[in-house]
Amino acid sequence: MVVYYVADPPTPGVKPEKIRLPPEPKRWEPVVGAKPIDTGPATIQRAKRLMGDQGLVGIRLAHTSVLGNDEAVFDYYDNPAKYERLAEELVVRVEKRFANIMKLEVKPDFLAVGSSGTLIFQTVEMFRRLAFPAVKRAIELATAAGFPTHIHSCGPEKDLVRIMATETTLTVIDPLEQPPMGDCDLAELKRLYGSKIVLKGNLHTTNTMLLGSTADVVRASKKAIDQAAEGGRFVLSTGDQCGRDTPDGNLRAMVDTARTYGRYR
Repeated sequence: MVVYYVADPPTPGVKPEKIRLPPEPKRWEPVVGAKPIDTGPATIQRAKRLMGDQGLVGIRLAHTSVLGNDEAVFDYYDNPAKYERLAEELVVRVEKRFANIMKLEVKPDFLAVGSSGTLIFQTVEMFRRLAFPAVKRAIELATAAGFPTHIHSCGPEKDLVRIMATETTLTVIDPLEQPPMGDCDLAELKRLYGSKIVLKGNLHTTNTMLLGSTADVVRASKKAIDQAAEGGRFVLSTGDQCGRDTPDGNLRAMVDTARTYGRYR
């Protein structure tokens, strides 16, 4: 089941009983005017044309999260052999998908190899056993072909940064969330891994971006720049996506601070 909110993106895989609905709806209405999403090569071309030089267009190649909810965790322990086979299959899927990407006339600017909340339902050991072989293979293929690679993984991420910086050639990782949502200390990550990987983040999504003033955003942006910009390999950004009601002025304050205080000379 997919839950469609009034003003936010939908959430797939929600059990009806969790939102007080029967397994099968007693009343429903057809969606009128909905159009299928085109995920083919034409969409990549269109996205790159619309984006121009204002941003980058990526394609997902791998996932850092195989277990994404409590039901999957129970199933993992009940059926370990199933997930051992899945880990092997994921490597094959990555290789096939990469081959298809290389056939594209217009190729993406980077390849995404992450997933939201990698270490929320997975321990580090689970990640290494289930997802890491495919992710590592994806990064190897991308690097050899000259593609930058990107991981987004909200929530606890410190261990994931360490693994990626020391055991792969991953290009960039985000959003490096601060507590309580995450466990990342930006200055520490810069000191330990800043010469090996591009760090991207980590302004607090709620306290700073959503609820803070523009002065708070400027202050937090300067702090992040001071902590991680030396020597390059840092992208000032938010700790995970910004909520719908985040003030436009706060977003502009972050961008303006990056353009002025964060400019390399």
